[in-house]
Amino acid sequence: MPATHYDSLALNEDIQLDLSMLEANGLFVHDESKNHSMATMHSSVGVPLWQQLAVGNFGLSINAIYPTLNTNQFLDIPAADCTNLNFTTTDYSLAMWFNWTDTGLSQIMMGKYVVDSRGWEVYVTKIGAAESITVRHHHGGTRTATYSLGWTPGEWHLFSYSRIGANAYHYRDGVPIATIGGPLQDPASSLVDDFRIGCRYTEDMNWFKAKFHRPRAWSRALTADEHRLLYRLGYP
Repeated sequence: MPATHYDSLALNEDIQLDLSMLEANGLFVHDESKNHSMATMHSSVGVPLWQQLAVGNFGLSINAIYPTLNTNQFLDIPAADCTNLNFTTTDYSLAMWFNWTDTGLSQIMMGKYVVDSRGWEVYVTKIGAAESITVRHHHGGTRTATYSLGWTPGEWHLFSYSRIGANAYHYRDGVPIATIGGPLQDPASSLVDDFRIGCRYTEDMNWFKAKFHRPRAWSRALTADEHRLLYRLGYP
């Protein structure tokens, strides 16, 4: 049977970022989508660690082995190479496998933004005693957001998400979960901003202390069936 071409897979329609982590070593992670961006690792203490996962895939561990230190291990794609992630009026979707260490502080998973000014971001934090994931849109001196609860540190989970107009839909391990907040306003354009995994837009705090695998983004809303398929195909 002939191999199926990456771009012919229905799940990959309008995919804008797919850091598939096939390298398994080095300081660069290549984008498997047609945009062919490249994420670069940065660090002041140690280096991000490549780790082989249960089914043979590879992931990265950033900051996780230094849970008490203010390290700055993160990845970025320069603004000029990630204009395709400048989601404003369009629907879009995100996905990432992750396993994080709870520090009681907000930790940025990924984003292309400046707080209250422009762009979008995803972070894990506490709301009271509950662990949550929040997606925020920044615009006109303020922000709008949605979040979901019930995320457990120290375990692998797939977070996936779709924005459809003013509404957002959070998924855990391919299953839709209660999504709180909204309505969302369109993010202001973030063309001038880098895309970052693992830190605040200022690159000086909110370090993601976690293992993670295959961050992805689409310039469309995935269907519920596609969110389920992501989980079935991608368990690390």
